[in-house]
Amino acid sequence: MKNKKVLWAILAVIVIAAAYILIAKPFTPKGDGTITVTVTDLDQKVLKEKKIVFNTGDKLVDLLQKNFDNVKMDNGMLMNIESLVTPADWSQFISIYINGEMAMEGIETLPYKDGDKLELRMTVYDPNYGK
Repeated sequence: MKNKKVLWAILAVIVIAAAYILIAKPFTPKGDGTITVTVTDLDQKVLKEKKIVFNTGDKLVDLLQKNFDNVKMDNGMLMNIESLVTPADWSQFISIYINGEMAMEGIETLPYKDGDKLELRMTVYDPNYGK
């Protein structure tokens, strides 16, 4: 009888330990990698930042549409995301930075990899830029 009580006590400790490990273990979604996307306004105030899990072959535009509000594309250009809206006169636009560097490709063809940091930043149009 005494052995049964000891056996049940050991079993109870094992069950409690297993439950604690399962509950305390952080949940990590399955995927091939993650990118961090930050949306910032003209004052570089962060409006929204999100770590996004992706699978190989996922299109960046699709990931943005699934994870952010008010995403609007027009002829391959990102026109709106969250509260950022490109005005009709293009006096401002949403620029794309990847790992701190201005992207040389548009959002539809921009390559990305695990760990990349993408910033979508409202920018004032400067007609003298590059002159």
